[in-house]
Formats: sequence, structure tokens, C-alpha cells
Amino acid sequence: MKDSQHSFAVIEGWLSIGVNVLLAVAKFWAGAVSGSLAIVADGWHTLSDSLSSLVLLIGARKAAKPADQEHPFGHGRADLVAAIIIGVLLGMVGINYLIEAVEGLQVSRSAEFGAIAIAVTAASVVIKELLAQFAFWGCRRGRGESRSLNAEGWHHRGDAITSALILLGIVFARRFWWLDGVLAVLVALLLLRVGYRIIRDSAFPLLGEPPSDRTVRRMREIASRISPGIGHLHHVHVHRYGDHTELTCHVRMDGDMTVDEAHGVVASFEGALREELGVEPTVHVDPKRGTPEEKKP
Repeated sequence: MKDSQHSFAVIEGWLSIGVNVLLAVAKFWAGAVSGSLAIVADGWHTLSDSLSSLVLLIGARKAAKPADQEHPFGHGRADLVAAIIIGVLLGMVGINYLIEAVEGLQVSRSAEFGAIAIAVTAASVVIKELLAQFAFWGCRRGRGESRSLNAEGWHHRGDAITSALILLGIVFARRFWWLDGVLAVLVALLLLRVGYRIIRDSAFPLLGEPPSDRTVRRMREIASRISPGIGHLHHVHVHRYGDHTELTCHVRMDGDMTVDEAHGVVASFEGALREELGVEPTVHVDPKRGTPEEKKP
């Protein structure tokens, strides 16, 4: 994670912690006054955002550390680990939310909403969406490199949607006693979905991901431009470490070439990959056996 991205993550994290604590206290108060399961559960969800923001700060600080002997590629993957933790926390809140909502429906629990509940819930919708936009804006500034900032933005967005649904339930609560519990179930499912997406998108780079078709296509175009002697590009691997990406691949070249000649061609190829794709490439040379497939660049 670059210095500017790290600084922004720290600012967003502390801002999120302060705002979420205040919102959680307000929601607990409004929930206690109205007897709303949905508002109280939403208060716990908002308080959990503060914990996820602490995780974001820890991840951002770790990711900003330079490479060292134990971590030669830097600490950029700490950002991915932080995002996974945020996703797990969001999933845990969703499960707890779902259990409480079902229990409330089983005992026919209803709520009495007043001006306090309406004001607090409406304010939560606006404030949380503003925090989401702030996090997304910071992620775009870094060209989408910070997955934990993106995860934090979705966490805020999920809370804003939660509050919006609860606000909708307040409007119709007098006619349908069960609406508070039903909305709680729907919101829990939404939180589980968002948590799953965050975990999925962050886990793939950690577990390893195949190169995109566009990346391989550009590599072939670069190889053709550098030298017609570079053939059969294969075994392409991409390893991401935050804003640092390692790329390895194999190519086949004429076995009659000298080591100096092959090295010169590969060095030019690696330089072009580094410049045009923004990666740190390592190219391994295999001797060309002469099959038509292996002669393709």
C-alpha cells in the first residue's frame, strides 16, 4: 500500500470509529425506547464497524511497511488479510442478527416507534452512506489497490441499507406487527451476502489466481514485438502483494541460440513487461522443440 493510500486509510479508520461509536449509542437508546429488535441489532452492527475499522488501521499500518528479510515482497497482503477479517466480522453479525430476528417472530414481538427512532434511523442512513462514499473515493484515488478500504466502504453501505430498511419498517409498523422481525431477517441475509463477497474477493489473491485473458494477450503482443524468436508463452503465474505484483512465465526459444543471445532477448522482454504492465517479471527459457504449437508467440 502506497504512503498516500496508507494515510487515507488511517484517516478513514479513525473517522469511522468515532462516528460509529456515536451512532451505536444513539441506536441503542432509540431501540430501548421503541422496543425495536431491528434497531438494537443495528446498533450492535454499527458498533462492530468500529472493530472492523481498528482491523483496517492495523492492516494499513502493516501493509505500509517496506520489504524486509522475512518478507522480501513487502507486506501488501496484510491489506487482504484485514479485508477478510472485516468480511468474517460482518458475517458473524449477520448470523447473530438472523437468530435474534427469528426468535422475535416466534414470540410475536412488536415495536412502538416514535420520533426518536425515526430521527436516529434516518440520520444513520445519511451518515453511513457518506462514510461509504468517502471510503470508495479513497479506494478510487489509489486505483482500487486497497481491498480493505473497499471492504470498509461496503461495510458502511451495508449499514446504510440496513437502516433504510428499518426506516421503511417504521413507516408500516403500526399495520404489521411482524414487519420489524421480517426486515431483521432480510437485513441479516444481506449482511451475510456482503460478508461473503468481501471474503471471496480478498481470498482469491491470497490463494492464488490465474492471469486474466487480457494480461496474457498483452504479454503475447509484447513478445511478438520484442522478438519473433520468443515462442509458446506458457506457465504464466501472477502473485500480488498489495501494490507490488510478481509475474513469472515460461517461453520457448531456439536451442541453437547462445546463452548471451537468449539472455538479451529475455532481458528486453522483461523490461517491456515491467514498463507496460507494471509488474516485476521473471521469464524462464525452455528450448524450442519445433512443434507448430510451440512456435506460436
